[in-house]
Amino acid sequence: MATSTTDSRRRTAPRIVKAGMLILSVFALVAVVSFFRHSGIGELQIARKRVDALHADIARGQAETARLRAEIDSVKRSTFAVERIAREDLGMSKRGEIVYMLPKK
Repeated sequence: MATSTTDSRRRTAPRIVKAGMLILSVFALVAVVSFFRHSGIGELQIARKRVDALHADIARGQAETARLRAEIDSVKRSTFAVERIAREDLGMSKRGEIVYMLPKK
């Protein structure tokens, strides 16, 4: 009789291990799916893209600021730049010059 109980224990032990591994695998799968769905990884990726876009906007803004500062410095130093702006943007001329203004299309 002692051998039959040991045999039945030996048979059920692998079944219990297999069942435990199956339950553990299902639990791990559910945990991983739940983690990726609710952890905000998608939101994190979107936020990173937004941060990259904002950094690019900042870089463009800084480049534009540098260009405008250089233009301001040029206008402050040169009378040619002031004359150019007066002629092109304001339609002004020097004494004795004839200005031909064409209609804009």
